[in-house]
Amino acid sequence: KWSGVAVLILLFAFILYGSFNAYNPTVRTYSISIAKQAEPHDHLNIVMAADTHFGLLSNRGHAARMVQAINQLEPDLVLIPGDLVDDEIDTFVSQNIAEVLSQIEAPLGVYASLGNHDRHPGPTQELIETIEKGNIRVLYDEGVSIEGLTLIGRKDRIEPDRAPLQDLMNDIDHTSPIFLLDHQPYNLDIAQQLGVDLMVSGHTHRGQVFPGSWITSRIFENDWGHLQRGSFHSIVTSGYGFWGPPLRIGTRSEVVQILVTFNS
Repeated sequence: KWSGVAVLILLFAFILYGSFNAYNPTVRTYSISIAKQAEPHDHLNIVMAADTHFGLLSNRGHAARMVQAINQLEPDLVLIPGDLVDDEIDTFVSQNIAEVLSQIEAPLGVYASLGNHDRHPGPTQELIETIEKGNIRVLYDEGVSIEGLTLIGRKDRIEPDRAPLQDLMNDIDHTSPIFLLDHQPYNLDIAQQLGVDLMVSGHTHRGQVFPGSWITSRIFENDWGHLQRGSFHSIVTSGYGFWGPPLRIGTRSEVVQILVTFNS
């Protein structure tokens, strides 16, 4: 009898602990240096959040907490590399989460790419337009130049018509910093060879629930954190939201701050 009670207490404690980790994000900060000029900037304060999975459980309140956490960091630029919604946009629309996200304050703007859970039974353009109501520019296999640097956002790896990275980089200025938003952190070697300076990703959730991190660390060269190879930087976040139950054990919901210094 007492063994059963102890198991129930332990289970309840794990659920509380996992729920706290899921709904109470931490801020993780990385500092990197890029040997290029990004006039007029000699440094940038970038904030990244991914895998928000906005839906029934990661709802309007969770979005408001994310906006507050981002704005407290006073970013110059905000990047969201995929999985903003959780397989459908109904809750995103009904709770008007776009209105919450539009309150993010970043002088250089908010940019996103799409992930494997950014799905919609209708046209993809309708999904993109819904997200962009939150003052978020979705880069869907395209690049954009802003104030001395280039941002490239890729379609997700599961998209059959995803363009090769080489094609997206043919006509851009390689003398300026190149930032890549790619939801799934695969093919880091290709990004490095083609001259990407910073690649930001999510997707892995760092396994979300232990021992899932053992699996993700064997699948991905960089499943969480900062990896540098030469002048190339890969930063992967464990994600702001969660997939499935709102539990994180051995990981924690996070917002990532990237302090970039430019020099040549």
